Amino acid sequence: MNILILLYFLFFAFLSHLNLKTSILVILFALPSYLIRFSILSIPTNLLELMVLTVTLFFVLKNYKKIFKNLKDKREEKQAYPFSWEIVIILTMAFVSVFISSSLTSALGIFKAYFLEPILLFIIIVNTFRSDRDIKKIIYTISASALIVSLFAIWQKITGQFIFNEFWANEENRRVVSFFGYPNAVALYLGPLIPLSLALFIQRTKEKASFFSFFEQLFLFVCIVSSFLAIYFSKSKGGLIAVSLSILISVFILIKKKYKILILTILIITSSFLFYAKKDLIDLKLSSSLSYQIRLTQWEETMEMLKKEGLIFGVGLASYQERVEAYHQEGIFFNKDADPDFKRKIVIFDDKYRAQRWQPLEIYLYPHNIFLNFWTEIGIIGAITFIFLIFKLLYMSVRHIIKNKNNKEKYIFLGLFSSVLVILIHGMFDVPYFKNDLSIIFWLIASLLAIYQLKDNKKWKKKT
Repeated sequence: MNILILLYFLFFAFLSHLNLKTSILVILFALPSYLIRFSILSIPTNLLELMVLTVTLFFVLKNYKKIFKNLKDKREEKQAYPFSWEIVIILTMAFVSVFISSSLTSALGIFKAYFLEPILLFIIIVNTFRSDRDIKKIIYTISASALIVSLFAIWQKITGQFIFNEFWANEENRRVVSFFGYPNAVALYLGPLIPLSLALFIQRTKEKASFFSFFEQLFLFVCIVSSFLAIYFSKSKGGLIAVSLSILISVFILIKKKYKILILTILIITSSFLFYAKKDLIDLKLSSSLSYQIRLTQWEETMEMLKKEGLIFGVGLASYQERVEAYHQEGIFFNKDADPDFKRKIVIFDDKYRAQRWQPLEIYLYPHNIFLNFWTEIGIIGAITFIFLIFKLLYMSVRHIIKNKNNKEKYIFLGLFSSVLVILIHGMFDVPYFKNDLSIIFWLIASLLAIYQLKDNKKWKKKT
C-alpha cells in the first residue's frame, strides 16, 4: 500500500510540475480520497491532503517571483481578493481556537484540513483558472466525481454490498453510504454538486447542438439523476429537502415578477393556515420525529454549554464532544407512536411504558447546526463571519443573475446560488462543512464566484 501511495505521489508531483490546472482537477475529482489515510514520519495524513500540499508547493515554485515582486512593489495597484477580510477573520479565529482546544494535536489537524488547506486551494484556483471554459472544466470534473460516488451508492442499494453497518445493509432498512462511513455523508457531498451539474446541463441545452454537446448533455443528465437517486437511497431527509428547496427557490428567481407575487401570496396564505389550523398536528409530527428530537436536545445542550464556558471563543477545535459531556442528557422519552396524549402518559403510566419509549443519546462530533457548529469550534466572531460570508455568496450570485439575465451565463450563477443554498439549508440540521471534502467544496464554490467577480472588476477598470 505504501509503495502504491509513493508511486501515486511521484506521478501527481510530476503532473503538477507539467500542468497545474490538470492536477487541481484531479484533486476535485478525487475529493473522497481523504479516506485513504496513512502516516509520514508518524504524522497522520491522507491522500487528499498530500495532493493539496503538493499543488500548493508547485504553485509557489511556479509563481514565487511574481509573489515576492507584488509584496515588494507597493506602488503597483493591486486588486484585492474577494472575501479577503472574511478569510483573515475565519483563519485567525480558527488559529486561536487551536490553543483553546483541550487537544492541541487534534485541533492542529482540524485547522490544517478544514481551514488552511481549503483556503490555500481557494487562492490557487482563483489564480489559476480564469476563463469561462476553465469554470466549465471544473463543473464537468466535480460532476464526474459525483457520478462515481452516486453509482457506487446505487450499486449498494441494489446488492447490499460494501455497507459495513448491518442495520443499514439490511434490505428493509437499507441506507447507502457509498465510499463514506455513514448515509448522511452521501447527501452532504452530492447536494451542493447537483445544482452545478444542472446549471451546466441547462446552459448546454441553450447552445447550438453539436455531436459532442449531445454526449456532454447526456453525461450531465446521468450525473444529476444518479446523484438524486443516491441521496434518496441514503434516506437523508435533510439532503432531499435542501436540494429540492434550493432548486425550487432558484426556479422562483427566474419566473416573471407578476407570478412571483402570486406564488408568494399563495405561500403566505397557505403557511398561515397550516400554522393556525394544523399547529397541533405539526407539533405531533415533530414530537414523533426521532432525528428532530435528537437535534433539539443537542441544540439545547450546546447552548447551555456555550452560555457557561464558550460564549465568545467557543470551546476550541476538536473539543466539542469532551466539553459538552457535562451538559449531555443520557437519553430522552420519545413519542414513537405519535400519541397526542404522550406527555401525560409518560408521567402517569408505569415504568414499562416509559422504558419502551426511552431513547439513549450519543454525543456527536458537532451540534448539527451550521451556526452552532462554527460557534463551538471558532467562537461567536468566527460563526458570524462565516454566516455573513454565506449570505455574501448568495447576494453576489443573485447580482450576477440579474446582470446576466439576457444571456445563458445566468444559469451558472443560478447553480452557484443554489449550491450555497443547499449548504445553508442542509446546515440547519447537519454538518455541511467540517469534513475534508465538504470544506473544499465550500471554498470551491466561493472561488468560482471570486473568479467571476475579478473578471467583472477588470472589465470595470477598462471602461473607466
